[in-house]
Amino acid sequence: MKVLSAIILSVVIPGVVSAQWNPSSSVNTSVCVQPYDQQDARIVTDSKGGAIITWLDFRNDAAQILGDVFVQRIDKNGINKWTVNGVAACADATNQTAPSVVEDGTGGAIIAWNDWRNGTRDIYAQKIDSTGTVKWAVNGVAVVAKASHQQDAKLISDGAGGAIVVWQDSANGLWDIYAQRISSTGSLNWTAAGVPICSAADAQINPRIETDGAGGAVIVWQDKRGGIDYDIYAQHVDATGATTWTANGVAVCTSISTQSNPKIEPDGAGGMIIAWQDKRNGVDYNVYTQRLSAAGIVLWSPNGVAVCTAAASQSAVDMTSEGIAGAIIVWKDLRSGNYDIYAQRVDLTGNLQWAVNGVAISTGPGAQLNPNAVGDGAGGAIIVWQDSSAGSSDIKSQRLSSLGVVQWTVGGVGVGTAADNQTSPKNVSDGSGGSIYAWQDKRNAADFDIYAHHLYSNGSTSGIFEHNNYIRSSVFPNPFSESAEIQVSGIEYQAKGIRLFDVLGQEISPDVTKNDKGFLIKRNNLSIGIYFYEIKTSENIFSTGKFIITD
Repeated sequence: MKVLSAIILSVVIPGVVSAQWNPSSSVNTSVCVQPYDQQDARIVTDSKGGAIITWLDFRNDAAQILGDVFVQRIDKNGINKWTVNGVAACADATNQTAPSVVEDGTGGAIIAWNDWRNGTRDIYAQKIDSTGTVKWAVNGVAVVAKASHQQDAKLISDGAGGAIVVWQDSANGLWDIYAQRISSTGSLNWTAAGVPICSAADAQINPRIETDGAGGAVIVWQDKRGGIDYDIYAQHVDATGATTWTANGVAVCTSISTQSNPKIEPDGAGGMIIAWQDKRNGVDYNVYTQRLSAAGIVLWSPNGVAVCTAAASQSAVDMTSEGIAGAIIVWKDLRSGNYDIYAQRVDLTGNLQWAVNGVAISTGPGAQLNPNAVGDGAGGAIIVWQDSSAGSSDIKSQRLSSLGVVQWTVGGVGVGTAADNQTSPKNVSDGSGGSIYAWQDKRNAADFDIYAHHLYSNGSTSGIFEHNNYIRSSVFPNPFSESAEIQVSGIEYQAKGIRLFDVLGQEISPDVTKNDKGFLIKRNNLSIGIYFYEIKTSENIFSTGKFIITD
């Protein structure tokens, strides 16, 4: 049974300051070190250069059956800002599992999880503000509580201090996909039981969600309506809870055999890029991708573009589109006999930008697993994975440029290399070209704890550069109607040139001149809409971004 007295103490102890980031990958910065397991860490930005980390926690149950949900904020200096070992988002006496988290935009976060307090799995949520104060009811508010099971909650910000939550729901017998919007005060904005996103025949599972930038969301899932194998479908729901695409979703991929594990990212032009693992070519998984417009129209080849069809299996897909004008897709890859990590970049037209079947990120001995990717702010990505090349599992990371060239130590920089196993890593951008990492860690004996680490944009823990190997750029004003400056900073050498693209990825030739701040762009004959740019320096360093032309 759970020890409720420990819960009360953990809530009322005031926040304390811990040590700053420890530079050693074998020491790291502890987030939670408590008896029994802490696992399944998830991480988002705190919008101030730090991070908010949530996890499943068994500190109150020696049998490690009944889990709680805890959360901690770690600032840009590596200081734990809230109660030591975390704030209880939910410590109800029953079982909570599978926490998911999104930032609230003001230094806090909203967390959702599976919850057994009513006898079946329901979805509950909690908001924690930037000071670590629980804002909604103790142990959370019910997002959905039915006699049936609901599970696998995922959520994104609604842009107004609340969140949109999606889950799979068995109220109709087989699994369907439902969603709910919850306000900044914890009240439900849509139909009490949730909005049906898809209630087609057979099962729909494994939903993922991304913001549409206007208070709504696009949701993607695995769908069995076509027979024995899963396909990929998607749906848009607006800020009012109305679905706006084809009833029960648009088909992203309905190829033969199984498509699964979909991931979704904004394309920067109001649409979405989706990637998944796909068995259409035989018994092994390959990786495919598709782009949908803001209206739900498939923009690339029917049933998707092949990202990797190498021998053996490619799976565990993840992706990022932050500042990329397309997406960078990562996966684990069995082509060499052991799992390695590979990546590929796809542009807005669906053209692959790097080597056929991807570039190798890590091909060391042993297995490299569980890749996770975030944008580096310069058109590339920072990737983290679980690595057993030294025997037990460690955490390693690599930065990849916009050209697909590794930027850090070959084989990856050590992030968590303590004794025993470090597993299931996640990372988030630090907002300055580096990354903050969180994972579950067995260094302290038989149970998992939660640790974190930080790397600067050069892959070090000091942030000291031998030379400036990055640039930053910004557009002002943005949007604009006549002209704007693309201002470039962070370089000791001159920007070599600039290329511009429309939302279809076609290169355009507008009126652009170079000046002492960067580039001046004039609208002239350009139509109203969204455009992307790519700046290249004499040392082949890139910065990308977008601008909007209005009336």
